[in-house]
Amino acid sequence: MQSVNNATSSTPIFGVSQPISTAFPKANDVALTSSLQSSLEEFKSFESKQETLLRIKVLKNLDGLVKDWVQKTTISRIPKDQMFNAGGKLIPFGSYRLGVHSSGADIDSIVVAPRHITRSDFFNSFKDILAKNPEVTELCAVEKAFVPIMTLKYSGVDIDILFARLALKSVPEDLNILDDSLLKNLDEESVRSLNGCRVAEQLLKLVPHQKNFCITLRAIKLWAKNHGIYSNSMGFFGGITWAILVARICQLYPNAAPSRLIQKVFFIFSTWNWPAPVLLDYINCDRTDLAQLNQLVWDPRRNHADRYHLMPIITPAFPQQNSTHNVSRSSMKVIQDEMKKALIICDKIHEGTLEWRDLLEEINFFSKYHHFIALKLKAESVKEELAFGGFFESRIRQLVQILEKNQVIQVAQINPRKFKDVKDPKKSIWFIGLEFVANVKNVDLTSDIQQFKMNIDRQSMSVKEIAAGCQVETDFTYEKRSNLINIISKKDLSCQRIMKKTEVSVPVTKDSRNLKRHILDEAPTVQKKHKLDVLEKSTVDSLLSTLKKNTSHA
Repeated sequence: MQSVNNATSSTPIFGVSQPISTAFPKANDVALTSSLQSSLEEFKSFESKQETLLRIKVLKNLDGLVKDWVQKTTISRIPKDQMFNAGGKLIPFGSYRLGVHSSGADIDSIVVAPRHITRSDFFNSFKDILAKNPEVTELCAVEKAFVPIMTLKYSGVDIDILFARLALKSVPEDLNILDDSLLKNLDEESVRSLNGCRVAEQLLKLVPHQKNFCITLRAIKLWAKNHGIYSNSMGFFGGITWAILVARICQLYPNAAPSRLIQKVFFIFSTWNWPAPVLLDYINCDRTDLAQLNQLVWDPRRNHADRYHLMPIITPAFPQQNSTHNVSRSSMKVIQDEMKKALIICDKIHEGTLEWRDLLEEINFFSKYHHFIALKLKAESVKEELAFGGFFESRIRQLVQILEKNQVIQVAQINPRKFKDVKDPKKSIWFIGLEFVANVKNVDLTSDIQQFKMNIDRQSMSVKEIAAGCQVETDFTYEKRSNLINIISKKDLSCQRIMKKTEVSVPVTKDSRNLKRHILDEAPTVQKKHKLDVLEKSTVDSLLSTLKKNTSHA
């Protein structure tokens, strides 16, 4: 008791509430953390020294190209007698900045330029520079996206590049990206593009022990990818969302070892009182100095669309936004079910009856369902596949939203992985697994698929990067599991662990006896409208109530 009190008094508070526990790791937690790191290495979660050096070289070269481009553009626009160093820089963010990138992972980055460099310059003159560079391959630009982006490979390393035009005469090398004043007089595209970079920096300031955070996040990301629930564009959680969840657990258990933090991620969020938001810091939606950006802040009291978000997980940097607006009813159920199963496995790992491999190994998606929709895309050239494929992939979740309105469909889950047709290598295939309600005999999905096809055809016409004569064929078909062998390779069908359909219940642990003393009032008051319920109870009180119900049914 004394040690706990000492721990509490010496542990700083992070986030919007008191920690649930400040207990330090036990010997078993330390041993399990060591075995966890060994398992992560076996799964190639860490890159080699050579790959690290290559990434550093690539970022340095691209930063040099950015600075050179900015200065040459400046020279063409500024009189010689007024010449100055305009600066400009390439800033990496995402998993690379957080220190949790794996071997072969792409690098998220942003070009920050002064006020006389426009987004049009970025997507024209800078794109031309990249296109002529022999180290650059697979260059693709999506200028009219919600967050405009260029993707490419530089010396074989995948790079995503965003663009932000600051209201500054020059961009200094020591730019403080967390300075909110940088957001003044920016267009919304620049604000959205800067958000990822600012979130990564702010997040690192809000966790008590960065090393523990990084190890835990590496494991959670690997688990999510191998269980097919890692993709923001397809309705699941993206990298920054998983990072926020792990960071929140680090705040609630500031002294815990990664082996214990992983268990707590699944314990807390498998029974979280959604749609209560997950917050790392307090939301400020009444900034008088940045009043024009207040409407971008997630706030269901003011913004009607925010009331429909199913699993709001809020970014910590201003303007605070929901990182999970793409989550659907089906993907929410899939995520929750996977977390419940993972919690049981984690408990058994701590008991010594299972190993980390049982948690982290890849699951065979095709063993989960008997029915599928195959979405096929055939492009005549790599350029056309890059241009149309990125657009198409980001729209697949729209079909899930259409299918969810069909009364006979209980779950529609996208597999984020792209496959190649076993008979035609030019044809890419994505799959949606379907689970029907009980006792359904005849199912007609023709109208659902036709509606999606019409949406794709209409939306593609407004995408600048898709040329008018783009030679792309699309085909959407219903497939039974028994027929998949005729579509994709036997290797793709049979690899990974076969998933067993078992009933999953949330076990009651020692935490349930302590949770009532800890209040996490994280949900803002919202009016009771439409599909969103009022969330006046605290999240942890609701969690305790759920645990009590499970106990009474046991």
